[in-house]
Amino acid sequence: MTSTAMACPDCGTPCEATDNYCRQCGMFLAAGRELAVAPAKPALPARYERQRATLPAPVKKAVTAVAIGTALQVGMSLTGKYLARQAARGAVEAVRARPRPKRQERGERETAEAATPAVKPANDPYDGAAAVSETVVIRRVWIRRG
Repeated sequence: MTSTAMACPDCGTPCEATDNYCRQCGMFLAAGRELAVAPAKPALPARYERQRATLPAPVKKAVTAVAIGTALQVGMSLTGKYLARQAARGAVEAVRARPRPKRQERGERETAEAATPAVKPANDPYDGAAAVSETVVIRRVWIRRG
């Protein structure tokens, strides 16, 4: 044991002053040490306080870049919305300006269909058949236990 020895406050086992924990009971010893207190820094004169209040150059550049980026983003967003609105307005006006086809009367439609007969191949193996298309979605869930 050296001259810097001390005893554990919990179990009384001798410990060195540099030990953080008691080797016998495990008590935290560093909390009971006296700590050296550094003197407080002297207050800075007023002229240094003013200099300290200004931002350093890299921070000023970063703030400027963020401000410019934000302004550009807002400007591009507004420009995009304006262009989309103009395109939609132009499409609606184009549809409205297009002339509508004349409606045929029921009798006229039937005679027009009868005038153009459908062309059928000579040897159609699927004569009179209809085509059906289906989409099936299957979801399979496997749960394993054990």
